[in-house]
Amino acid sequence: MITENKDIRSTNSYADIVDCIQSQIYGKTPENVVKLFNQLPKDKFHDYFRVLSVPFLFHKTESIFKSNDKPKSLFIEVLNELLNSTENLVKNKDIHILLNNSFEFSKVEDFQDEVKTHTGQHYGNLFKEFDHKSYFKEAKNLLETRLNRNGIEILDKEKLIVLDQGCGGGRYTSAWRLLGIQKAIGVDFSDIGLQDATTRAQLAGIENIDFIKASVLDMPFEEESFDIVYSNGVLHHTEDWRKGIAEQLRVMKTGGLGWQYLIENPGGIFWDSIEILRALMKDVNKKFAQDVLRSLGIPMNRVFYMLDHVMVPINTRLTSEEIIVELEKNGACNIKRLTRGADFDRVEAIYNQIPYAKEKFGVGENRFIFNKK
Repeated sequence: MITENKDIRSTNSYADIVDCIQSQIYGKTPENVVKLFNQLPKDKFHDYFRVLSVPFLFHKTESIFKSNDKPKSLFIEVLNELLNSTENLVKNKDIHILLNNSFEFSKVEDFQDEVKTHTGQHYGNLFKEFDHKSYFKEAKNLLETRLNRNGIEILDKEKLIVLDQGCGGGRYTSAWRLLGIQKAIGVDFSDIGLQDATTRAQLAGIENIDFIKASVLDMPFEEESFDIVYSNGVLHHTEDWRKGIAEQLRVMKTGGLGWQYLIENPGGIFWDSIEILRALMKDVNKKFAQDVLRSLGIPMNRVFYMLDHVMVPINTRLTSEEIIVELEKNGACNIKRLTRGADFDRVEAIYNQIPYAKEKFGVGENRFIFNKK
């Protein structure tokens, strides 16, 4: 079953966002948490506590993932702790006065209603804050690790042209060039992200790299244009992921290589916690959330990791079978789901058979490579 999350800005029912409320796999606790936060006033004081729920839940669930104890009962305890601590803190008048006097609410951003524009602004504002080490070195290492651990060898790299379908701030577009690909082109709809990507590449002296503004669902390229089309965690944020896959294969050369990452269903506690946070944070100003997290000393790549799926309008989760069907329909062959990842990837935890991996992470990331017939 596809978990098609509606545009979160227009969703009034938190049950539309949080699957585990409907399934009641953790009883009534997730619903009680979301109800509490939804009943709080919409002001900077209470939004501060909404934002604090993000690092709290991320930190606590990461502790669960490292534990050998049964994760379901631990997660329920964490949610109850969030519920009780929030109730106590919002009643504390001294904290209320302190926050009102010391933390200015960020200027509200003028996010446009169109999903692709709104999503572009969300990621553009996150990507532009990356330091150069996270931007270049981290992305290159992650890409290289995922390729190597899955036995993916790119032959004749110096002759190949790569398209990064939904490049965001261009981190992986640059990573492909740093791995020796002849030329890389990044496509995205975010003016902020594209400008940042262009500037960084120029400052780093990276040549044979271009960034183009276009929708990933309607790309301005001829059929059979690219040797590699790389789409890494993008189409699940669009209004039509199927059209995105069709576009990916349309512009790929026959015999070319495709990379597609779409978020998974089932996703275990990892995705259940994110869906809960999406319900808590759906009306919070994005710049305010980013400022609060950074004021806590959280590095920007970590802020990105936390706010990535929590505050983007659409977050569609899919089964592996659904993705394979769509790939085959559009001419993909030799489809392989990647079972290895970087050290922090969920599939890597599953590969290493950590305790209760399925309950913690579901099936892990849906990363596929394939060729075009």
